[in-house]
Amino acid sequence: MQEKSNTHNIGHNIFIVLCALVSGFLLSFLGFGLLWSGISWYMQLVMTLPFLSLSYAVYRWSKGALGICVFILLGAAPLGILITRFRDTNDSHLMPSLVVLSWVLGMLAGCYLGYLRSTQMEPTKRVTSSK
Repeated sequence: MQEKSNTHNIGHNIFIVLCALVSGFLLSFLGFGLLWSGISWYMQLVMTLPFLSLSYAVYRWSKGALGICVFILLGAAPLGILITRFRDTNDSHLMPSLVVLSWVLGMLAGCYLGYLRSTQMEPTKRVTSSK
């Protein structure tokens, strides 16, 4: 019975990792598409919110496994690196780098919110002293 439970747990973790990779890539693809369609750099910073919600959902779905949230970053990395190679209207790489940094900050914030939520859900254990 224990072997079946371990197999299910490993399969579940692999599924979460694959979903995190694919979702990170799809969100970065969406950000790249919005950039390509002509959305301004400042509006690109709104893409922080989908990355925040995705990392929060993955953190909660993986029952607090912080390492699985890294796979969102790995999924978004190929297009994130490509975006940083672009130049903004001032002929600098500052805004593209800030956009990708906002994605990373959104991922970190989502994991942190998931961590805060999981610590609030745990019942507090009271320590009583007997004298």
